[in-house]
Amino acid sequence: MRSRAALVAALLAASAVAAGCSEIPTSGPVIDAGAVEPLEEQRRFIEVSEAPPEPGMTPVEIVDGFIEAMASYEPGYETAREFLSEEAARQWDPSAGVTVFYEARPDTQLVGTDTVHVRMTVRGAVGSDGSFRELLDTPDRDRSSELQLVQEDGEWRIANPADGILIDDFSFDREYQARNVYFFDPRFEVLVPDVVYLPRTANDATATLLARRVLAGPTDWLAPAVVTAFPEGAELGIDSVPVRDGIATVDLSPEVALAGPEERERMAAQLIWTLGALPEVEAVRVLVSSGAPLAQSEPLTPRDPEMSGYDPAVLNPGTPLFAVGDTGVVSVTDGETAPVAGPLGDLPGISEIAVNQGGHRAVVITGDAASGTVVQAASFGEEEQLETLFQGIDLSSLAWDRTGLVWAVDHGVPGPGLIVTQPDGQPLEVLLDPELAGRDITRLAVSPDGARVALVVGGLAEVANVIRDVDAGTVRIGDARPVGPAGVAEDVAWSSSSPSWSAADAVVVLAHTQTAGAETSTTQPYLATLSGQEVVPRGLQVEDGERVAGSPGLPTVLQSADGVLYLQRSSNTWIELGPGRHPAYPG
Repeated sequence: MRSRAALVAALLAASAVAAGCSEIPTSGPVIDAGAVEPLEEQRRFIEVSEAPPEPGMTPVEIVDGFIEAMASYEPGYETAREFLSEEAARQWDPSAGVTVFYEARPDTQLVGTDTVHVRMTVRGAVGSDGSFRELLDTPDRDRSSELQLVQEDGEWRIANPADGILIDDFSFDREYQARNVYFFDPRFEVLVPDVVYLPRTANDATATLLARRVLAGPTDWLAPAVVTAFPEGAELGIDSVPVRDGIATVDLSPEVALAGPEERERMAAQLIWTLGALPEVEAVRVLVSSGAPLAQSEPLTPRDPEMSGYDPAVLNPGTPLFAVGDTGVVSVTDGETAPVAGPLGDLPGISEIAVNQGGHRAVVITGDAASGTVVQAASFGEEEQLETLFQGIDLSSLAWDRTGLVWAVDHGVPGPGLIVTQPDGQPLEVLLDPELAGRDITRLAVSPDGARVALVVGGLAEVANVIRDVDAGTVRIGDARPVGPAGVAEDVAWSSSSPSWSAADAVVVLAHTQTAGAETSTTQPYLATLSGQEVVPRGLQVEDGERVAGSPGLPTVLQSADGVLYLQRSSNTWIELGPGRHPAYPG
């Protein structure tokens, strides 16, 4: 079980970020629940400078000062280096990783005359690629080390600092900020967000750091599921991305000029979508080193026609909701419920539904665990026919992803029971990494971009990447990572951390949680960002919620145990839609 207090954020994921000529990977803090707006819209950058060493400081004071100096971002961390011996200052590499600890200040005690024992409770660690791993309830969380000090010119200095940064979670929240860097799904159709953390800066540095992250490629966690349009060796032609009058200008090295028109447009799309989220950027101009435009002569935004087709959210705001009604499948538009046209609108005994991305065809589960369940499909239309795709023992959790694959879980078979088939019902072999093999998967939701899947596994909400090889007939699910609050997860759905931006970078987790001292638990939908930046109660409490539906840019919908649908109008305002079960958005 994860050791998270209810309504407390998961530890921040991180990414390697650049400053000057150095790459500084980052990690993250715990944030009290309750915040709803994206953090970049809540906070303004405040520069905090740490003090250099003073004459006559004791070994413990030198160690404390060194740790405090790392709590404030600084290119090269020159202030922190002043606490080190001359040789150690030359060799110390702050870009080697980040360790985030709980305490406001680690416990430091003098051992002998020249050694300081340092003890802290580690919340998580970040590698040089920026990939974050939270340390759960393991002995590794209690971390101890000994720093050896030497005297130089009569002053104590640290001789053996470990590479990387030490920072408390509160300071990290002050100094760093989550950003989405975009890469493509393997078919180069839509963009996929990859969460990284960058220092909070007050100038053009953020745009420069983001552009470098695009060129560096995805984090190790997401890399197996995505691709980049940039050729190997591509870099900034001018090592700066200035933002003038709202226009960010990216000048690329000559390698990109050799690409064809489609590849050039895709490269531009990755940069435009990544930089276009910055509040100071109104449009992005991408050039090669000669000054010629990479794909277009005018600066573009993610919402321009040339770029909007790569929208990772996929669905438009007017997309209807679908659900199971008393007599069959219904659509819900502007609060009005109506049966869909065709056989699915008048089919009794439906237990679940999933709708294709186009919103014109659905698959449903009929039957029961006693007699067996079956997945049937039909398009919406009066003359359409009902087809049987496949059978199972106790099928549930249907999903129809953007690539056309139909997903389900069969609880009547040993093991995870995960089933993935092509639209004609031909099964694909599902390969699971060891951390998922043998565990009980109860619910799933495929991300709109198709590169990730949210799962409920053994009562925990987790997100894993999806590696497809349809030609070989396989789908691999791997590297699952926990998301969401403590408690027992009931269902999951995809959403966005920002109501104004298209990115499947958050998961709505319907979870049973219990407040300390309370006799009963409550069921709430929580917004859990993939960055771990916040876990937010979504404003509605029900005694026994059962299902949740969501999609980036669309309102979250919850179904209670008594078969009533609730739609989220704003951060803490919900309206009752009426009776219905198993709500689902297309895709």
